[in-house]
Amino acid sequence: MDGFDFPHFSWNSTSPVEAGVFTKAFLKHRPTEHWVLVGPGIAQCHMQLWTAWNSAARRQQRGTSLARSFDAEFLRYMAGTHHVSEAFKRAGVRDGDQSGCFLVLPLIGKEGEMPATPSSGEVEQLERQALQLASSMDVDIQNTELECNIEGSKRLGVQVDEHTVVSCDLMIGHVLSSEFNS
Repeated sequence: MDGFDFPHFSWNSTSPVEAGVFTKAFLKHRPTEHWVLVGPGIAQCHMQLWTAWNSAARRQQRGTSLARSFDAEFLRYMAGTHHVSEAFKRAGVRDGDQSGCFLVLPLIGKEGEMPATPSSGEVEQLERQALQLASSMDVDIQNTELECNIEGSKRLGVQVDEHTVVSCDLMIGHVLSSEFNS
């Protein structure tokens, strides 16, 4: 998939967070409902995020979403499950977490159409919003790259062992498995 990197902002806290309080603050302060909060290691590669976005967008456009909102449908795909409550458990922030990501879900256009590459002004606006959100939640934005890792994979429910090579392909397969896993 050609295009731009999936909009994301890694955050870091100096102390462990209380999941319920932290999530409630996020929902209160997020700029729009297109901002999604995930725990550490959940966002592993851009293709994983785009695959979840495309799958959720397709269901949204067809009126076949299993979740009530686009952001919850996106998380359901990230977690590789049919169950929305399980998706929040797997992909969300947990008590004691000190890092994670704010993801920004691009607006859905026509079916089969990728969102337009954001302008430099739009990117700057997202960056300002991320900094403001981070400030309101008492966390710092970190300039870290996405990376595939075993801890995040296990957290998402991927079956891995010491011989498993965690790759973007594995994470994409996990996203697509949400169509089959109940």
